[in-house]
Amino acid sequence: MTITDTETEYISSKELKELRGFTDPTIKKFLGECDKTEKNSKNKSSPIKLYSLERVNKVLSDPSFIEWQNKKKSSTSRRKQAIVDVEASPSVAVVSKFQTVDAESISQPDAFDFDRELLLLKTADWSNFEWQHFREENDEKFSKEQKLDAVTTVSKMLLSAYWFTPKNFFNAFIQYGSRDEYNSDLVGAYKSSILTHGWMGIPLVSLMIRDRQNPCKICLDSGHHRWIALKELSEMGQLPDDFKIPVFDLKELRSVVRDRYSSNIDFALRYAFTGGKLGHDFALRVIAKNWFTRLCTGVDCS
Repeated sequence: MTITDTETEYISSKELKELRGFTDPTIKKFLGECDKTEKNSKNKSSPIKLYSLERVNKVLSDPSFIEWQNKKKSSTSRRKQAIVDVEASPSVAVVSKFQTVDAESISQPDAFDFDRELLLLKTADWSNFEWQHFREENDEKFSKEQKLDAVTTVSKMLLSAYWFTPKNFFNAFIQYGSRDEYNSDLVGAYKSSILTHGWMGIPLVSLMIRDRQNPCKICLDSGHHRWIALKELSEMGQLPDDFKIPVFDLKELRSVVRDRYSSNIDFALRYAFTGGKLGHDFALRVIAKNWFTRLCTGVDCS
């Protein structure tokens, strides 16, 4: 089956270089001409070159590329060893421009211990998800099959989500948006719904990547308004201590979405963890670009 442009994700030459360590000569050697271009808002005379993920995936599994990559890693290792040898020399002083911070070395007594406590939270307090919980307008554009697929997928997400108490939740996560930018009416609607019905909706989602500013916490990747609603209820003492908040690990998305979405999702999720901030943002764009995964996860990169 031929994959149409609307179903195929593309990656730019810049992203290739940062995510996989490609160079211009390497791209030319293994990928050749780009599959399409798009306008470059920063440089109109130099369009952005885009390569299909299908072709990139083939290159990544090509023996000649793997051999080239291994040689590059070997060369990098030798350079690193040379740096170590210099640092070990008492006659040479080496000053590092950046110093990494180990999250475990930061003393925060209330910080949530992901390594020890996370697996204890898979309790699936509520999974009776129905279509109306999506809060989706113009639902006549969806077929019965599409609605059933979406509801089934979210139910699976809820069953495999981690269910946090308010205390653990706010010790573990940081919101992805600014608390000063939100729709107060929507926050109010969420607060009313939570107080009346408890948690009824898709789980919050996260790629489970530590926040750069606060490495003791994980950044949420959806649910900005629900986070604010929960925070305000908690601060007012209206959220019960045993209330449970579901957070779905997006690494598990590959196993619950339908097969026809797996290729793009699999590609994106792999680079979310190897490509730094660029990989993280790239994964969210892929998830949000597909109507199905955007609907089920609430990830919105608009």
